[in-house]
Amino acid sequence: MSRPRRTKVAVLGGGAGGLTAAFELTATPELRARHDVTVYQLGWRLGGKGASGRNAAQGQRIEEHGLHLWFGFYDNAFSLLRRCYEELGRPPDAPLATVDDAFFPCNEVVLYEQWGDRWIPREFTFPENPLTPGRPSPLSFAPLVAEALGRLRREWERLSGRLAETARRTGRGQLLEVAHRRAASPLRHLPPFGLDVVIPRLLDGFRDWLWEAVVCRHVDDDEVRFFFMAYDFVAGMISGIYRDRLLQRGFGVVNDEELSAWLERHGVTRLTREHFPFLRGFYSLVFGFEEGDTGRPNVAAGKAIQAFIRIAAGYKGSVLWKMRAGMGDTVFAPLYEVLHRRGVTFRFFHAVTRLGLSADRRSVSTVVVQPQVELAGGSGEYRPLVDVKGLPCWPNEPDWRQIEGGAALRRAGVDLEGDIDAAGLPPLVLRRGRQFDAVVLAIPVGALPPICAELAGDPANPRFGRMLANAHTVGTQALQLWLNRPVAELGWSYGPDTAMSSFVEPVDTYCDMAHLLDREDWRGDQVAGIAYFCGVLPEAAAARTEAEARAAVRTSAARYLDESVGAVWPGAVTPDGGFEWKLLVDQQDTAGEARLDSQYWRANVRGTERYVTTPAGSVVHRLRADESGYENLVLAGDWTRNGIDGGCVEAAVTSGMQAARAISGEPKIVPGEDGVLERD
Repeated sequence: MSRPRRTKVAVLGGGAGGLTAAFELTATPELRARHDVTVYQLGWRLGGKGASGRNAAQGQRIEEHGLHLWFGFYDNAFSLLRRCYEELGRPPDAPLATVDDAFFPCNEVVLYEQWGDRWIPREFTFPENPLTPGRPSPLSFAPLVAEALGRLRREWERLSGRLAETARRTGRGQLLEVAHRRAASPLRHLPPFGLDVVIPRLLDGFRDWLWEAVVCRHVDDDEVRFFFMAYDFVAGMISGIYRDRLLQRGFGVVNDEELSAWLERHGVTRLTREHFPFLRGFYSLVFGFEEGDTGRPNVAAGKAIQAFIRIAAGYKGSVLWKMRAGMGDTVFAPLYEVLHRRGVTFRFFHAVTRLGLSADRRSVSTVVVQPQVELAGGSGEYRPLVDVKGLPCWPNEPDWRQIEGGAALRRAGVDLEGDIDAAGLPPLVLRRGRQFDAVVLAIPVGALPPICAELAGDPANPRFGRMLANAHTVGTQALQLWLNRPVAELGWSYGPDTAMSSFVEPVDTYCDMAHLLDREDWRGDQVAGIAYFCGVLPEAAAARTEAEARAAVRTSAARYLDESVGAVWPGAVTPDGGFEWKLLVDQQDTAGEARLDSQYWRANVRGTERYVTTPAGSVVHRLRADESGYENLVLAGDWTRNGIDGGCVEAAVTSGMQAARAISGEPKIVPGEDGVLERD
């Protein structure tokens, strides 16, 4: 008896969404017997916006698209990697042998508040818990409210002792205590109407009293002002969730409102909306600015509220996790190795240029692919990884020796992540029933309009066109520095495992990454510190040519270091107030600002690189993995409607699992699809 024909699946794009779909479609021997999976990837490496590369000429340094940290609520992403590493089976003494070796906790977050001409660091410490990343556990809202109000109550009791004359605990000054008691013991204290009425009234009453009796006269007191903003923000969030009955109606009912407007509607003051660093830090985290303009924040309220709860209360172990190597080394090299072992085919240097519809417009009948190069010696397989101190890694450029005419292409400066027709080869037309049966569209949404032009204009399926028209992305910028002194010697007064944000725009986020020195290979060079910075890139710069955008990032980096970094690293400032450029490790030992040219920066402006945002009014237009409108096309990526609906690896992995299920029926359950924090 002949074996049944395997379903041929073409995965277009090798980012987190596409690779997750490939991983799930081949997760068991039975599934591998059913699916023949091929991944088509532009250029020489996998990872999409999470791709990284090793620079062999510069100490095998890690070069990223930006700063990548994993949140502790990334249940599906951690679960995927845990299964991947277990199957990979590295020896115990190998670098990054397990997921627990590959990640370590980061519980300190410093967010800056700008008050007048001062930048005030505000440190947030998140307690570790015994939960394991990648193992989902349910969240209940009522205990979260009680815990949040309890913390605010304890902090107020401490602070009010210093303000005894103005903060007597009488009348409305007791409303926070009452709200906390009722939230902590609702059954004993419930009036005839529910907590969704009584708690907001109590919280509003205390906020109004706090402002009138205390804060308006002490607004320049840093401690008083900060407590008020923290209370105002948390109370407004709780009141808004109760008043709008989001737990019953779903958070999607406020996705047409912008987050700050929703907070204002629920009484949060202008002071808090403009100055509370936790709120500003969130906008920076999700690059939530229209056209990259930091003066125009825009994030859908419902998705933002869900994200706040996940981040602050849904984490496992630690609120943040850092990787002990690059994103490509830690995530995408292991995924590639496991998938390659399973028999998944990888077509590197294959740029997808167009999808074509069948005559009845019910399915995708053709996929046009542009081969970028030919492999040397007629080899059918490109071997992408290099060894760096025992760890398989992606290089920052292709192995030109494996490419026909590679030396000439390298001398010509060909960019195989941008030049899709580098060698003038004829395009390939993949046809349904021959090269593929099903298609996983996992290319970043910013690159889809020309590829999906026929689908977007299909009058029989207007939802697809609306999805593309209402997908929003922004350019981003990243800067990496290698220093000859540790940042602690430069005056950074926080621990090495601290993340910082909401600082000077647009390069507002920073992380000490000195732990990566163990995985790089500098040898005789005196590298003692590594620092990563990132931020949104204003559209005025992102819309220029790539060279102009990159020049704008370089200018922005120089200005930031020369004018602003002293607030973070006071020891990096010269007597005349500028940046001490000699701190940068430069193998050419140039002078002054020219040493910046030896560092690494990038402008992420290509459609495949731009960050996916979630502004007000956009969520309703997103499509789920199985909602493309075409019978053999499924969608995967953080741009789909997947429960999180925001730009992060967890959203991409979740959508990849959903895409695999749409084709194979597995996995039957995708954690995070249903529940208070996901339901629209």
